[in-house]
Order: sequence, then C-alpha cells, then structure tokens
Amino acid sequence: MKPLAALIVLLLPITVIAAEVTFRVTVPAETDPGYTVHIAGDFQSWQPGNSDYELTSTGDHLWEIVLPLETGQAIQYKFTLGDWSRVEKGPKGQEIQNRLHKITGDETLELEVASWAHGEARQPSKTGNIEQITLPDFLDDRPVWVYLPPGYEKEPDRRYPVLYMMDGQNVFDDATSFAGEWKVDETLEELIPAGKVAPLIVVAVANGGDRRTKEYTPWYSADHETGGGGGKHLKKWINDLLPHINANYRTLTGPENTGLAGSSLGGLMALYAAYTHPEVFGKIGSFSPTLGWAGGRLPGMIAKKDKPDITIYMDMGTREWGNFRDDDGNEIDDSIDGLRRMRDILVGQGFVAGWDLMVAEGEGDRHNETFWSQRFPGAVTFLFPGDS
Repeated sequence: MKPLAALIVLLLPITVIAAEVTFRVTVPAETDPGYTVHIAGDFQSWQPGNSDYELTSTGDHLWEIVLPLETGQAIQYKFTLGDWSRVEKGPKGQEIQNRLHKITGDETLELEVASWAHGEARQPSKTGNIEQITLPDFLDDRPVWVYLPPGYEKEPDRRYPVLYMMDGQNVFDDATSFAGEWKVDETLEELIPAGKVAPLIVVAVANGGDRRTKEYTPWYSADHETGGGGGKHLKKWINDLLPHINANYRTLTGPENTGLAGSSLGGLMALYAAYTHPEVFGKIGSFSPTLGWAGGRLPGMIAKKDKPDITIYMDMGTREWGNFRDDDGNEIDDSIDGLRRMRDILVGQGFVAGWDLMVAEGEGDRHNETFWSQRFPGAVTFLFPGDS
C-alpha cells in the first residue's frame, strides 16, 4: 500500500501563485562603475551576463531588479559583474556558497555583496588523463570531456565500462565550472588504484546554458513555461555520442557497463533514462533529482512501469534549500520527503536496498556541487565496485 499512497500524494495538483520579488543589493564602494551588476541563478540557467537579469543602479552603491517568481519556489543565486570571473566573494575574497531563498510572495530582499572577484581566470584543476573533444553535428559542437582511468595507455587490450555525466562543465575542472566542480577525476584517481572502484571511463557533456532547462526536462511545465526537450536530447546522446565513444575508446558495451549520472534536473533526466532506455543505461546516478517537475510527473510515470533490470543510486540532502522556516519558526525542507516517496515506489517494484538500489540522505547537505562531490564517492563505489 505504501507505493500507492506515495503516488497519490505526488500527483496532487499544485497551485502556483505568481510573486514579484525585488532584489535590492548594496555593492562595495570600490565597484568599477564600468560594470553592471547581474543576478544569475538556477531560475535562469546560471547565465552570469544575461541582459534580462541586469540590475538598475539607484545610487549610493545600490542596485535593484524586480523578478516574477513563484510563491513557494526555492531558488539559488549569486550576483556577478557580467561573468564568472567577476562573481561575488566573501569579506576576505573567499569563495561563498550560493545564496538561497524560498519565495513567500511579493517581497523585497535587502542584500549586500562583500567583495568581487577581480576578473582573474580560475586555475585549471584537472587531474589524470582527460581529453576534450567535439563531435561534428552533436549539440552544436559543445565540449565533451573524456576521463581515461589509470593504466589505460599501458593496457592496450583492456576494455572499460563508461559513466556518462551531465553538466560536464562542473565534473572535472573548476576553471570551466559555473557552480563548482565535482572532483570526479580526483576521486577516481584515488579510488581506482585502491581497488575500491573498477577502472572506468567517464564522459562529461557540457550543458547548453540557457537551453539547459529544456534539454534536461522530459515534459513541458506550464508553471515554468519551458521544458519538454529531454527525450529528444537524450536520443542525441544515444544515437551520436555513445557510438562515437565506443568507436574511439576501448569500452565495454551493454547496459551493465553503461551508466548515466546527473544532479538536480540532471538527476531527473537520469531516472527518466532509466525507465525509457534501460536497454542502454543500466547504472543510474541521480543526485538531488528535481522530482516535482511538471507536477511530479516522473514519479507518476515510474510507478506505472515494471521494474527494469538496472542499478540505481539516488540521494538528497536533508537541507537542500537551506534554513527555510514555517509560520511557527520551525526549520522545514520537504525535498527529502520526495526522495523517500520515490524510494518506496522503487522498493514496491522489487528493488532491493544494498543490491540494486542505494538511497542516501546527506545530513545537513544542500543543493549544490560541493555536497554532490562529497556524495559521489559513495555513488561510484556502489555503481562500479572494485575488487577490494
């Protein structure tokens, strides 16, 4: 009965109320007047210099923008001076976490930027053997990074399983990331030689910037007025990317050797792929999946299907969206409840925890790359176990 009850909860209609949110931010007095302050966040695909998200100067180092958002919507954002090399920093110039806020209705947020990055390029942080390639006619020649495991060049007859990852800018290198890197290369360079993870190839594909939301969602969302390109996007991977990788690298093929992982909307897409293309992707890593997209349509779809022969890792932080409080001042964050309902659906289908299903809860973890990178070792160890 639990899976049925979970399905009923997930499919309840959601009433969305539009809100006008004013972001009013004080910037440092030494801010170069030649630059314009921008807001970048998950609600606009993390575009640091989008002209639609320029703030207006109101004098005395104050800048302001009014955005239409949804009451109840949880957002992450930062301020920039037009690109990530001039993103806001802490009082001592240190990196800071994404700002978090849950929309309560029409409201004004009084904010302050402590300092700015000074336009310096972030230093590359890649480790190990990583190649950057482009494929003709594949997603407008966007970058694809390929990590080759230790020993790849020394064992010319050996073949390897492959893990495909979304949001490729953030997988290996801080210099290309828009929100921090996952340190997948550093993790594998440690765990593979230790025998904790099987030697594997990782293929990371850059997202499409302002096309990310459409490409990483299987269905259109009337609430967000976008989405629905996920199925077509996934077929480009299957029809163009996978054959190229298999032809040019020494891969093991078949779903038992092919994984797909992503976070947030990427986590949503990984689970969607598990049930629409189990003949291709047999190992799924879904980090903080956006299960409520399009009214919770993905859990509803999955609940109607039979169990595929795949292995799933799925997780969520207990404080995905930070310190949100109810009317009585109690901290709340119901994202983890969606993960638990999804777990119940999968268990009801026949998945066995510890065998072909792992569901992890990150105590105190939030919705960003820092915490996904911390949970990645547990995920890759479960999906691609070594021999130690």
